[in-house]
Amino acid sequence: MEIQPSSLYQKYISSIGWTVSDYSDIPVFIKTIPFTGKIAKVQRSSSIPDAGKFTAFLKENCISTVAFEPDSRISQHELDVFIAGIRKSGIRINRYPFLPTKTIRINIARSENEIFSGFSEAKRRAVRRALKNNVLVKESGEIRKLIRIKNESAGFLGFITTYGINKLWPIFAPGNAKILLAYERTETEKNLVGGILLLLYDNIAYYWIAGATNKGKKIFAPTLLAWEALKLSKKCHCSWFDFVGVWDERFPHDNRTWLGFTKFKEGFGGEPLYYPVAKRR
Repeated sequence: MEIQPSSLYQKYISSIGWTVSDYSDIPVFIKTIPFTGKIAKVQRSSSIPDAGKFTAFLKENCISTVAFEPDSRISQHELDVFIAGIRKSGIRINRYPFLPTKTIRINIARSENEIFSGFSEAKRRAVRRALKNNVLVKESGEIRKLIRIKNESAGFLGFITTYGINKLWPIFAPGNAKILLAYERTETEKNLVGGILLLLYDNIAYYWIAGATNKGKKIFAPTLLAWEALKLSKKCHCSWFDFVGVWDERFPHDNRTWLGFTKFKEGFGGEPLYYPVAKRR
């Protein structure tokens, strides 16, 4: 099971203003959007309900728009047939997905040496350079520091990227969430230069949010952070490491700003994972 249908995630999504309703063991997240009406989203479900019965459920709850984003076990054909049935009822399909349509997953059930050897030469070199640059990575419980570094790295309106994280952390931590912070060590002090929040669920570690200062990027802190996150995830008995979204070449005009961090994530090896996507009109 992926993280979105989990009880932990349901508790988090409720904390940021969504109502969680259960339909045949499939969690449905519902929210009223100004000028739009009620919208529902079903995320990473491993099953698809009967379109007619699900449509009746949506109408009973006065829902005008739905986003259905199943997990990778659902075929594109299955999703197409289901979506066609929903559209016949007059209910709108959300035009753009809430979740990334492609990710990269790394098998971390292997040894650390095998994982590291799967990195590109540039990434292995960057790990060594970060260590030579006195970058220190430590596990932390200080969510405010992580939020601060992420906001700083995201620039103008960076706070949008961390919306709800202060509520997510106490729900998932300590058993299902970990923070890693990166510092530049000098003779007199340690300067915070980067951080990662990991969510752990059902043998998968999710690279949920990450950020670094300009100085941190120059001294390769993000690469060392990712390597330490992989090792920590393995110690937490996870079998897979999910980078939670990369640019999807199936939709070449969407999310072009993701190309930079997609190249960064690809350097750690792993395999692409594609999700079926509702066709747009």
